Amino acid sequence: MTVLTKLSRQRLLLVLSICAYVGCFQWVYIHYLYPTWGYFGFAYNQPTTGYLFLAFVLSAAPSLWMPLELTRPSLLAYWVLYFTVVIPSMFVPLYIGLNPLPEIGMLMLAIFGGFVIVGTSYWFPLLRLKYIRVPSGAFWKGFALVAIVLVFWIIVGFWKDLHVLSFLDIYDLRDSASDKFANSLLNYPLMWLSGAIDPILMSCGLYYRRFPVFVAGALGQLLVYSAIGTKGSILSILFVVGFYFLFKIERISFALKMACGGLAILTGPALAYVSLSGKDAGSLLAMILFIVLMRTLGINGMLTAQYYDFFQRNPMTYYSHVKGISWFVHYPYANPMGIEVGSFYSGDATLDATAHFWAMDGLAALGLTGVLLISVLCALVFWLLDSAAARHDARLAALMIAYAAYNFANIPLFTALLSGGLGLLIIFFYLAPSQRGRHFTVSRKEVKNHITGTLQRRAISIPQQ
Repeated sequence: MTVLTKLSRQRLLLVLSICAYVGCFQWVYIHYLYPTWGYFGFAYNQPTTGYLFLAFVLSAAPSLWMPLELTRPSLLAYWVLYFTVVIPSMFVPLYIGLNPLPEIGMLMLAIFGGFVIVGTSYWFPLLRLKYIRVPSGAFWKGFALVAIVLVFWIIVGFWKDLHVLSFLDIYDLRDSASDKFANSLLNYPLMWLSGAIDPILMSCGLYYRRFPVFVAGALGQLLVYSAIGTKGSILSILFVVGFYFLFKIERISFALKMACGGLAILTGPALAYVSLSGKDAGSLLAMILFIVLMRTLGINGMLTAQYYDFFQRNPMTYYSHVKGISWFVHYPYANPMGIEVGSFYSGDATLDATAHFWAMDGLAALGLTGVLLISVLCALVFWLLDSAAARHDARLAALMIAYAAYNFANIPLFTALLSGGLGLLIIFFYLAPSQRGRHFTVSRKEVKNHITGTLQRRAISIPQQ
C-alpha cells in the first residue's frame, strides 16, 4: 500500500466516523437530552430538512481537511472544540428554536467560519524562538517550589472546608467556596494547579514512567476537588490517562483515533441508555449520562443558542467584561455575564451559565462579528502555544494541555489564558528543558524510516573521491 493510498484510506475512514458521530449526536439530542433535560433548556422544535442538511454538512465538513497527524499540541484542543462546541452548536440552536431559522443559519455559519479561522494557525510556520537556557535541575526545583506554594496557598485558604464528597453532594461545597472567592485571589492557585501544574506532573509521570510523579499530580487534583468540588479536576485524571493510551495506539492517525474515541464516548452511554428500556438508570449510570452526554457534549450547544438570543435582546459588552478593557468601556450589567444569562433563561438568580469563548468573547461582545474576531485571537494563541512547545515531543505537550483544552471549551479565552492555566503552560513550554524523548511506543515503520534517513544523510555527507 502506497503512502498516498494509506492517507486516502485514513481520510475516508475519518469522514465516515465523523458522519456517524454527527448522526448519533442527533439521536442523543432527540431521545435523551430533550426528554431528560427539557426543563433545563433543551427544547424540541422540528427544523426544516434544508437547515438540518446544512447543520450536517457544516458539522462533517472539517473532517475533509483537519490535520491527520499530531504535529502540534494545540490540535488536541482543536479537536475538543470540534466535539464539544462546534458540532453541538450546529444542531442544538436549531432544535431549541429561540430565534428564526434564517438567524440561526447565520449563527451556524459564523461558528463554522470561526472554527476554520482557528484552523488557519496550522498553515503558518512556527516562530523560531530564542529560548532561555535554564539548567534542568534548576528548572525542576523552581517548578517544585511553585507547586508547593500553590498547594500551601490552597490548604491555608480552605483549611477547615476541605471535603471529598460524591458528585451528587458537591453543590453546597461550591456555594461555600464561592463565598471565599469574593475579594480574594484564591481562584488563581486553584486554576493554575488544576489547569497546568497537576497535568504537567501527571503527564511527565506517565511519559517517563515515574508513578510517584503521576500520583503527586493526581493528589493535587484531588485537593482542588476537595476545596471547590469541580468535577473536571477529578475527571482530568481520566483525560490524561485516556489520551496517553490513545497516543500509544499504532498504525492509525491521530485524527482517526480522536474520531473513533469520540464516537465511542458518545455511543457507549447512548447504548447504555437504550438498554434501560424505560427503567431507572441508577445513580452511577445517571451520573455518567449527565457528565458525558449533557455536561460535556450537549450543553455548549444550548449556551450558544442562549447567548446569541440574549445579546440580540440586550446590550453587548464590547469586551467590557474583560479586566483592563473595563477601565475604559462601561460594563452594562449588574452581575457577571454567566449569571445574567443563566438567571434570564432559568429563573434561578444564582445559576452561572459560563460558556465557551465564541459565546462569551464573541456573541456577547460583538455578535456574529465577534465570533470571527475572537477566532483570529484564538488562532494566534494556538500558534504561540505551538511555537513555545516546538522543541518538546508533541504528544507529551498535548498530554499536558489536556485539561486546559477541556477548560478552553467551557470558559472565555482571556480567562483561559490568565487564570485557567493556558498562559502558564505556554511559559512552561518556553522555559522547560527540551522533552523530545521517545517514550511512547514507536512503530517498526518509524524505526525503518529513521534508519533509512540516517543512512541517506551519511551517504550524502561522504566526500566524493
